[in-house]
Amino acid sequence: MADLTLISDFDLAAGLKVKNLVVPKMQVTVLIKSPPAGLEKALKDEKIVGQKVIEVAANQLKKLKDTVQSAIEDLDQRYEKSPPVDVREAQDRAKTLNKVCGDIVDAQGGVIAKAALGEWNKQTAKSKDLSSYKIAFGFKMALGTISVAASVTSAALSMGTLAVTLLGTAKTLVSMASEIRQYVREIEKVEKEIIDSDKGLADRWTDRKLTAGKLGKELAAALGAPFVKSIGKLEDQLKEYNAKNGMKDKSAEKLWSKAQDLMREIGKAPKQIDDKTGQQLKLMEKSVTDLLNKINELQAESKSNDQFYDVYKARCATYDAMQGKALGRTAGATKLGVVIAGIASTADTIVNIATKLA
Repeated sequence: MADLTLISDFDLAAGLKVKNLVVPKMQVTVLIKSPPAGLEKALKDEKIVGQKVIEVAANQLKKLKDTVQSAIEDLDQRYEKSPPVDVREAQDRAKTLNKVCGDIVDAQGGVIAKAALGEWNKQTAKSKDLSSYKIAFGFKMALGTISVAASVTSAALSMGTLAVTLLGTAKTLVSMASEIRQYVREIEKVEKEIIDSDKGLADRWTDRKLTAGKLGKELAAALGAPFVKSIGKLEDQLKEYNAKNGMKDKSAEKLWSKAQDLMREIGKAPKQIDDKTGQQLKLMEKSVTDLLNKINELQAESKSNDQFYDVYKARCATYDAMQGKALGRTAGATKLGVVIAGIASTADTIVNIATKLA
C-alpha cells in the first residue's frame, strides 16, 4: 500500500535570505510507511490523534529548519568575511555545505520519526481502535543543490575577491594616515604653545635687573608667582607633546605594517590577468613602495620631535631649579606637516587604484 503522508513538502529553505548563495527548495515529508489496511479511515474517525502526531512532527521540523538555515547563513557570511581565492574554492565551500545539510537532515529524520512514533503510542493508548495498528513513521527529503551566486563566481574568476580585499586594506591605510595627520596637527599646535610659553619665561629669566645675584626662593619671589605658575603650564604642555608624539609614532608603525600587508596581498594576484589590470597592479605596487618610503621619512623626521622635547624639557628644568643658570639653546618647530601630507596623498592614490580594480 502507498505511504500515507502526514506533512507534505515542508520547505527548510522557506524565508531564508542570503546574498552569496543560491538556495533552492529543500523539501522534506513526514509519512507513515505502508500503512495497514483501514488505518487511513480510522484516523479520519480519530482526527485528534493524527493532529497531535502532526503537531509534534511539525515542531521537530521547525527546529531542523533553524539548524539548516543557520549553517547556510554562516557560510553565506564567510564568503564576505573570508572571500575564496578562486572559483574552485568558492564551489568547494558550497559542495561541503550541501553535504553538511544532507547529513543534518538525514540524522534529524530519524529523530523526527521517533518523536512522531512516541506521540502516536501516547495517543493510541487511549484508543482501542488505533492501538491495534502497528505502524512505522518515515521521512523523505528532496534537497535541491545549493550553489554559489554568480556575483561570487564572477568575482573569483577575475580580480573580484582580491580586489575587494585590496580596496578594504587601502581604505584602512587612508584612515590610518588621517589619524597620524591629526596627531601631527595637534603636535604642531602644542609646539607653538611650548615655544610661546618658553619665550614668556625666558624674557623674565634673562632680565638681569630682576634676577642678578638671586637664587632659590629669593629668585622665585623676584620672578613672581605668575612665573612659577607658568613653569607648571610648560611642564603640562611638554607632557602632552610627548604623549601625542608617542601615539603618532605607534600609529606610523601600524601604518607601515598595514602597507606591508597590502604589498603581500598584491603578490597574491593571479598570474594570468588582463593587461589593464596588470598595469593597475604595478601602479599600486609602486604607490605602496612610495608610501613605505614616506613612512620612513616620517620616522626619521620624528627624531626632531624628540630633540624638540629634550631641548624644552631641559629649559623647563632650569626654570624649575631656580639656580639662576643660563638657559640652553632653543628649538624651532618641526617639519612633519609636509611629510604627512605626502603620506596622505599617496594613500589616497592607492585607494583610487584599488577602486578601479574593484
